[in-house]
Amino acid sequence: MRIKLWIFAALFVLAGTLQGKAQIALDMRDANLRDFVTIVAQATGRNFILDNRVQGTVTVIAPDTVSPDAVYEIFLHVLELNQLTIVEGSETDRIVPLGVASQLTPHNRAATLGGAFETRVITVNNAPLNELVEVIRPLLPAEASLSTVPATGQLILSDRRENINRIMRLVARLDAPRQSQIETIRVRNGSAPDILATIQALDITPPGSSMSADARANTLIVSGSSDFRQRVREVVDRLDTPQRSITTYVVRLNYADASDLEGVIRQSFGGAAPGEGGAAGTTGNVSIVAEPSQNALVITAPSDQMDSIVGSIQALDRRPAQVLIEAVIFELSVENFSDLSVQFGALINDAVVGGVEFSLQGRPTLTGLVSSVLGGQAPGFGSGGTIGAADAEGNGRFAGFLSALTSQSSTRLLSTPSILTLNNQPAEIIVAQNVPFVTGSFAQVGESAVPDQPFQTIQREDVGLTLRVTPQITRDRTVRMEISQEVSNLTNSASAAGSEITSKRQLSTNVLVRDRHVIILGGLLENGSGAVGQKVPGLGDSKLVGWMFRGRNASKSQRVLLVMLRPRIMESDAEATRITRQVANQAKKIAQSTAPLDDGQFPSQVQQGFPFDGADLNQPFDAGFIDGYAREKQLPPLPSRLEFKAN
Repeated sequence: MRIKLWIFAALFVLAGTLQGKAQIALDMRDANLRDFVTIVAQATGRNFILDNRVQGTVTVIAPDTVSPDAVYEIFLHVLELNQLTIVEGSETDRIVPLGVASQLTPHNRAATLGGAFETRVITVNNAPLNELVEVIRPLLPAEASLSTVPATGQLILSDRRENINRIMRLVARLDAPRQSQIETIRVRNGSAPDILATIQALDITPPGSSMSADARANTLIVSGSSDFRQRVREVVDRLDTPQRSITTYVVRLNYADASDLEGVIRQSFGGAAPGEGGAAGTTGNVSIVAEPSQNALVITAPSDQMDSIVGSIQALDRRPAQVLIEAVIFELSVENFSDLSVQFGALINDAVVGGVEFSLQGRPTLTGLVSSVLGGQAPGFGSGGTIGAADAEGNGRFAGFLSALTSQSSTRLLSTPSILTLNNQPAEIIVAQNVPFVTGSFAQVGESAVPDQPFQTIQREDVGLTLRVTPQITRDRTVRMEISQEVSNLTNSASAAGSEITSKRQLSTNVLVRDRHVIILGGLLENGSGAVGQKVPGLGDSKLVGWMFRGRNASKSQRVLLVMLRPRIMESDAEATRITRQVANQAKKIAQSTAPLDDGQFPSQVQQGFPFDGADLNQPFDAGFIDGYAREKQLPPLPSRLEFKAN
């Protein structure tokens, strides 16, 4: 049978060659598969290597002659039916079972015919990989291999070339860009979530389309075809109509000021001021009026906007925090003065005719003392120690004195003012004397030299401690403070104009301080010294008697000023009560330590102190002190305190 098949095939090959076109007649019954591979190799001119597992028979019925290309196509079908495939090479192809083909390495070869087993990488740009795998896997034979690379969006497929080409065409169709677009639709009058719920209840959303609502921007987000988006726009236009129902609502405020809050709400919602018409470009008719006596806002607006307006008012009407600002102002000044001088001279006919005389600050001169004595007045030597001598007989006399002085003055001032204020509200504390200062004078001169109707203009100013502060609390519990602080005092010295001279230390700044932290606002250390020396040239430089011919005074001063500040935030009643009790205890201790001692002598010292110790603050102010003082002086005391006892 094998010999007849070879002869039959050769005759047809020869006949086709004589006619100029190779035609092959295939009519085989249960032919050996390896013999059929031989016929195909001769017809196509290709070289084949057969795997040991390539076995079996083949039956091909072809009543007419076929071309070599058709023979190769029939050959591929026969291999597919027998679970075989071709792994192409550069010169030779390998025929192996399908399960083995994926393990072999193909060589580069430009094949004009199909049917070879290949491995390709398919890139997916738009469609999800998981969805494509679910569609492709049922279309692949059991021997094919399919894997995914999600990070790069790629498919790796190992199969016959024809099936791979078919799968690639299918992937190209499924991986086409979506025609649906995303569009946002602005809702101007209604609520976007409410309109979304209404449209979803109509069940008009086709597969592949979606809708969502953005409550913050009051918009609808629609994804789908142009027809679907146009249909949604039409529905929104019909539903998004202005509400014609107008309602009025009164909001009573707890902490905010109605007059201040009125302008903020009106600008936010486009309301009209009292006596004005609706603002141009606003939706609806919104009117907001403040009622100061009730601290309330009267709102007239469409019903769909009323909830937003009331919610905004309630969000702004929050209890403000309070800030306790504690300050420490410490000032220390020390002044030292020393003086030593010798003055002497000769007197002839009650006049000083020669000697040593110095004119120093705070010291009399020899001439002034002699004139006072000769005039019958008691001489004034000034402060300090003085030793003097004079010859009282004869025309030629001698007088002299030595004066020495050392003085020291010091001033220590410690102020601890505290002030409590609301957040963002200015506060001021003044502890001072209201001192009058002469600013001008006027006198009308008539016929006589004595002024007629003289008068002076006086201006009163505070001399003492002044603290002005405006705190602002940030979200991280940092306090921003605008501070103006002044410390002034009288110097007990007058100016040439006649008014008393005052000294002033002033500080103005803006600072950021953490809650309960201390900050130094200003510090000053001032050292001063001065000296005045007078001497007789030559004699004043002598080492032995030079002290008799010179005079000198010297002064030194030092001043220290320190200003510190500490803010304490109080956000609740419990915290305010705790700090109040703490301050009351401290004041009680200070009052006890500074109270004068009663030594039993006249006049007696009345024990006065801070009346509260922080334990019981809910009592009439000054009750403890006033009642005790009234009983001691036998005066009618105040009515006793009211006490509530549980039954």
